[in-house]
Order: sequence, then structure tokens, then C-alpha cells
Amino acid sequence: MDPRDTHPPRPASFAAAVGNILREARVRQGWTRAELSERTTGLVAPSSISSYESGHRAIKVETLVTLCAALDVRIESVFRAAERRLGS
Repeated sequence: MDPRDTHPPRPASFAAAVGNILREARVRQGWTRAELSERTTGLVAPSSISSYESGHRAIKVETLVTLCAALDVRIESVFRAAERRLGS
């Protein structure tokens, strides 16, 4: 990777792209993974959030809905942003 490149690396999969978007939304809120987990009333563990954000684990639609609600982001906007990042 060129050190002058300021763009984040392109996600290799749709799941990774979604994870990156969720991480960005969480960071914008100023929350830790534990705080986001609390905002899902414990439905999503911090370790699971980490796996989703890193793209190491694909996220189920139900879990994505829960995280988007906690982050106050529309699931449609997450999907559109992920498609754009993948060049779809």
C-alpha cells in the first residue's frame, strides 16, 4: 500500500464493507463497542461487534437491524454505502 494513499483499504466483501460502515458510525457517536452493546440492551456482545466490524464474521439481518437502530442509522443507507465501496 502506498503510504501517500489516504483512502482506507477497499473491503474485500460486502460483510467487510458493512462492518467498516458500522465501525465508522460507532466512532462518530464516540462509543466503545461495550457502549454500543449496552445500547442494544446486551443483545449483541462487544466481541461480536468487533467480529462484524473487522469483517471476520458475516452479520445476520436481524443483528444488523438491532445495531442500526442503536446507532440511529438507516439500514438502507448502510447497504447503499457498502455497495458504493465495492463499486457495485
